[in-house]
Amino acid sequence: MAMRFLPLTDYLQVARASTTHVMNETGVIGEIAPDVPAFEFDRDGRALGLRIEGASANLLRHSANFTNAIWEKDSGVTVQPEAGIAPDGSATATRIDFAAGSGGIYQRVDNLAAGATHAFAVWMRAASGTAQITLGGINGASQHGVTLGENWQRVGFVEAASAVSRYPKISTAISGIAASVLVWNAQLEAAALASSDMISNGIPAARNGDDVRLDLSDGWFMPGAGTLFFDLALPSAWRGIWRVMQLYSTSLNDDHLDLAYDSAQDQLRISLRKNGQQMMTQSLYGTLVPGQRNLLALAFDDDDIAVATQNGVLKSAPGFALPRNFQTLGLGSYAGTASELNGYVRALSYWPGRLGDDRLLALCAGGAA
Repeated sequence: MAMRFLPLTDYLQVARASTTHVMNETGVIGEIAPDVPAFEFDRDGRALGLRIEGASANLLRHSANFTNAIWEKDSGVTVQPEAGIAPDGSATATRIDFAAGSGGIYQRVDNLAAGATHAFAVWMRAASGTAQITLGGINGASQHGVTLGENWQRVGFVEAASAVSRYPKISTAISGIAASVLVWNAQLEAAALASSDMISNGIPAARNGDDVRLDLSDGWFMPGAGTLFFDLALPSAWRGIWRVMQLYSTSLNDDHLDLAYDSAQDQLRISLRKNGQQMMTQSLYGTLVPGQRNLLALAFDDDDIAVATQNGVLKSAPGFALPRNFQTLGLGSYAGTASELNGYVRALSYWPGRLGDDRLLALCAGGAA
């Protein structure tokens, strides 16, 4: 029995208290309602998978309205609203013309925590041909050069906030050459990387995290033994502990089997709790790669837990009995409140039995699931 990308939706339960934005198969960004799974595609229409993100906020105000007075303009910078088709398919792209020199457009943000990591991102394209643009300003006079063509790109940078001067800025400081660009929705987050678009209209915009679960109670899941295979697209940067999955009964404080990744220690961890008591917590020293597709499998039976990656099979010590009352499979977060994947589940497959180590290695090396 295998569960792949499409059949997964038959058992999927998604809770997210806010709307969110996804890119559809035509390459257009659109808003989806609360509690709707965020299946996303790239600009070429290729499926990325089920996106699972944590809660975040766009700290900029009027993030898509660059004509608002909160966006301060240097001399030689002109702004024209509704000058083209934006990535969301609307005619709301803003044209910004930069005269030769280092002038730019920026928004002051005074309440950032000094030294904390922040990610800035903005959709941009050249009005025609190419354009050399400079991004910066969170850490004083920091400068990051980008080259734009006539296709929309989401460009940005990550750095620690300055203790003195903090303002995301778009300019031509590095090249000094005049440029004309189209822009849409700038975003600033207290995060290790930029997440999906949040559009603010006067106050910072916020998005709730995704709580993704599968119902195990209708007979497709066999207690006591099984194999779960995960095809994940991981973010380019992460921090802290994030969850791959949890199997649990009624709550994570009761019977559960947890698989997580500790980015600081660069290792996988498994945890088993039974009857409210911690039975085991073990680090497995299995490395995953940021910014890439990663394949891993969790196989278990009554006295054995194994986790496989492309680098090998990592095993727990035997000698315990697994709970047989798992009712829910949680994906990509810790009960929907923390430790989010911030990436994509491309596919999930299930076998009602523990596959052998050779089969686990073949799967994680890219063999057919």
